[in-house]
Amino acid sequence: MIILLLITVTGHEYLLVDPVAPRVGMGYALAADGYSVHYNPAGLAYDTCGFYSASYLNYIEGTHFGFLGYDKNQIGIGLRYFNGGRMKKTDAQGGEYGTFGAHFFDLNVGKGFFWNGLGVGGSLKLVYEIIDTLTAIGVGGDLGALYYLDDPELQLGLAVKNIGTTVKAYIQEKELFPYEINAGVAKVFSQGWLGLDLVKPALSGIGVRIGAEYAVATPVRLRVSYNSILSSMRTGSNGLDILTGLTAGFGIRVAPLIIDFSYSPYFDLGGGIRMSVSLGG
Repeated sequence: MIILLLITVTGHEYLLVDPVAPRVGMGYALAADGYSVHYNPAGLAYDTCGFYSASYLNYIEGTHFGFLGYDKNQIGIGLRYFNGGRMKKTDAQGGEYGTFGAHFFDLNVGKGFFWNGLGVGGSLKLVYEIIDTLTAIGVGGDLGALYYLDDPELQLGLAVKNIGTTVKAYIQEKELFPYEINAGVAKVFSQGWLGLDLVKPALSGIGVRIGAEYAVATPVRLRVSYNSILSSMRTGSNGLDILTGLTAGFGIRVAPLIIDFSYSPYFDLGGGIRMSVSLGG
């Protein structure tokens, strides 16, 4: 009964898509890179330097995401945008009569601080969605914790994302946000990091993300990750779609400019190309 209830009232699924390149779709135990408000608001406790960032994701079926972020002095602001492209309007008989668009926005404002040596944080999230002439508004937030062990290079993170609901529905039915529970661990060293995330989305079982970053030269870092949940997008029609779930990318830093790129292959469904540019650090 509980599963059936979640299926019927959970919406706003675009909130689960990550448009940011540097962490290759994972890293909820990482911090101090300018993207904590997007991943784990507890990381804002460690973000004392100022970061300005902009990201773009060319997603499947001609859809697009964008993200603008700002982190400084334990405060973070993130604005995400989704453009669903143009779709055909049809009547009850299947006749076409024009097109319509879908555009979604969410504004996330967060604060991090320390409590007995533990980094904690929270954010308030406002969602505004437009489908053709209909609009919906949702309100929610994220909560997180981040802890550095005695070894300062080992970090543990926990983030509960998308806790919220529709306050103004498109027509009548209000929907819950697609909550997501993330627990992560990361070993950080001078040449990069190695990380593992466990994730429990609202409408699927527990998934695993594992990834790493390694500096191959002073300004260049290579990254790769695997997401078991994304691997479910395999269609079986392409011998290479065993690679679905992988994300690979790189970053180039010439202070204060950082440029990041990543690619996730979905084969029959296309792929996800992410680019991020940030200033600061």
